[in-house]
Amino acid sequence: MRYRLVLTNRADQQLEAIPIKQRRMILAWMAENLDGCENPKAVIGGKQIQGTQNGWRYRVGSYRILARIEEGELLIEVVRVGHRQGVYGNLPGI
Repeated sequence: MRYRLVLTNRADQQLEAIPIKQRRMILAWMAENLDGCENPKAVIGGKQIQGTQNGWRYRVGSYRILARIEEGELLIEVVRVGHRQGVYGNLPGI
């Protein structure tokens, strides 16, 4: 079974604010590694976010993709995308 990748409105807005070169790199990485994957927890560069049950982070260069994995629905919901220095602050809802 394959997981479906969706972005929240907030993640989409954050992605638009990233310079185009890095944005293309992030989008290509998500398309190649997350969209349609069999097991998002086994993707290289991914780790569970401490203190959460469904929260995972993926490393793409200096940027991070924060996502919620819903196993019952086979869904990867990207909650935030941003530079590693500021993306982790105040993480309710993951």
